[in-house]
Amino acid sequence: MIEYIKKSDPIEKIFEKFPSTRKVFINKSMRCVVCEMNRFATVEECCINHKVKDPDDFVRMLNESVDEELID
Repeated sequence: MIEYIKKSDPIEKIFEKFPSTRKVFINKSMRCVVCEMNRFATVEECCINHKVKDPDDFVRMLNESVDEELID
């Protein structure tokens, strides 16, 4: 699997480049899709704020969702 997204990437840029990743945040009940801080926060900062136990696993899920359609 190619790694498109890293923990240091800003969330806003991820949403712009890979809109399908929004589903991962929504499925984890993370409000990053609508939060103003997504312009500044990185994936790692978001994981810390939302107490995600395994940020590396979260990044893996984001990378796996890159090619998925927004609607199943």
